[in-house]
Amino acid sequence: MKTNFFENITALNIPGNWNLTIHTDEQGQFTVSALFRALHNADNATKGIPPLLLIGTAPELDEGFFEAITQPVQQTAGLYNNLNAYHKELERARLASKMEQDKKNKNNAKPKSAIAEARDSDIEIGETQPNKEEKRKAYVQTMIKINELNAACKYEEALAILPAATDYPEKEAELKVKLADLTRKRDQMAQALSLFNS
Repeated sequence: MKTNFFENITALNIPGNWNLTIHTDEQGQFTVSALFRALHNADNATKGIPPLLLIGTAPELDEGFFEAITQPVQQTAGLYNNLNAYHKELERARLASKMEQDKKNKNNAKPKSAIAEARDSDIEIGETQPNKEEKRKAYVQTMIKINELNAACKYEEALAILPAATDYPEKEAELKVKLADLTRKRDQMAQALSLFNS
């Protein structure tokens, strides 16, 4: 007997671990518990995500199982991705803060020469530094907003505000990964909605 079950899981295009529990009763009713976990999970809070419970007869579940689980599983995968991205950014900010503290401590340890003080007070240097800081802050704020939109499955809006790699050449690799991820999720959502509406 041939089934398309595993082909349908492959079509979801969401790598992870699946725990399925199937219970049948005397009346022929099925209760299916489906729990999806991402491959890389950086947050223990996700252990509280409950499984999806589907109840129905064999023909009902054959007909509607994947339609019922597609959107919740995509949202769960998006949550895992957002949490992982959040933890990476948090660690990056922690390291940047430590580096900044180390720099301040190093600068405070050595008294500046008159030439160094004159160089630091130069107008061009004074103007360039805040612009870099403002640009960095703008990038961080934009990425936070993108992560919020991603968590809310608003992929089109997130793509619309994603910074261009040409504006942030040092973040090019990160931006390319984010662009590919958001585009994939947007396309999957559109595909799922078209299947659901047909």
